[in-house]
Amino acid sequence: MFNCQDFLGNLSGYKQRYEAMLSSLEACVGDRLDCLKKKHKLEQENEQLKLLVPRPAPPEITYVVEKDSAWVQQCLDKMGLDIIRLPLDAKYKLTNRSNFLNVIAYDWIDSKKYVAEVFDCENFAIAFKSHCDEYFGLNQVGIVIDYESGHGYNLVVLSDGTVWVLEPQSDGLVVWNSRVTVFYALEGAYVLL
Repeated sequence: MFNCQDFLGNLSGYKQRYEAMLSSLEACVGDRLDCLKKKHKLEQENEQLKLLVPRPAPPEITYVVEKDSAWVQQCLDKMGLDIIRLPLDAKYKLTNRSNFLNVIAYDWIDSKKYVAEVFDCENFAIAFKSHCDEYFGLNQVGIVIDYESGHGYNLVVLSDGTVWVLEPQSDGLVVWNSRVTVFYALEGAYVLL
């Protein structure tokens, strides 16, 4: 049986345009369904993340003193080493031993994965110093670049003038006069502090 409408539709190109548009519309509906599925999956993941225990608030720092750059230099000079200091600030905010131990316990940088040449020893030292500056307002932490031992770590000047060596990868503290020279030579090391 002859259908005049089909014949005219084929002749004018209307039918081909209609079928192409219908095919395009079906593809859009399929894409929308994919987007809705992805959205639903992300919403479920977000709900799971809400169940995780939130990070506790940083410990309160109850004691802070301010010292000048010359005082910090004197503390490093008392160590009797040829430390090359590159000062970063004119004024330093420092806390005492007990408050700083709380800072070390709170900080999470020691839980990061070591990646050679990408996130290695000096990156840990830089990150720890940054966390102390950012979260606690304490700029008493220096970054040590120790070419003799081939290592990067931190020096911490406490409010009483005591200097600690801090291994930020493990939260290990070393009193400078009983240091392990293989890892913490400090002789001729560069310290950004």
